[in-house]
Amino acid sequence: MAATPVVPKISIEKPKKSISGLSLKSIKEKKEHLIRQMDVIIDEDDLPKEPVTQEALSEAWKSYTAQMDKKGEKIMASILQMDSPKLNGSIIHLTYSNNTNKIELERAEFPLMTFLKKKLRNYDLKLEITVNEEIAKKYAFTPLEKYEKLKEKNPNIELLRKTFGLDI
Repeated sequence: MAATPVVPKISIEKPKKSISGLSLKSIKEKKEHLIRQMDVIIDEDDLPKEPVTQEALSEAWKSYTAQMDKKGEKIMASILQMDSPKLNGSIIHLTYSNNTNKIELERAEFPLMTFLKKKLRNYDLKLEITVNEEIAKKYAFTPLEKYEKLKEKNPNIELLRKTFGLDI
């Protein structure tokens, strides 16, 4: 008498249906996800706090800026390139010419700081952003301002302009 072959039962779990980004259910799912993330308790005293050099910070900053540019977040990459970070202890100082840049960077602060803390292995880093409207003078907008800016860098441009009778 032949034994009947045992066929294993295959159980397939259907993935959850995708949820629209603009529904009440999606809001509920996002809140539940945030609560699940908050349940993970991290002891901040155990996180590494290795010393950070200005060069290492600049290198990590450039790396993050390139990453933003590659992702297509050109505005954020541009804002990050406007000022080079200055390290003072565990505080990263940035100065911008207007409040808009400050607000945009504050919105993107969490992923930026997560990247820097992980890359530099120092979870004690903090970001301090100041607005100094005097810095706005560094940017030249009109042709005359651009010419003056070039003349500051190289006074021979004035001689070139006069020699060939060029207009601005």
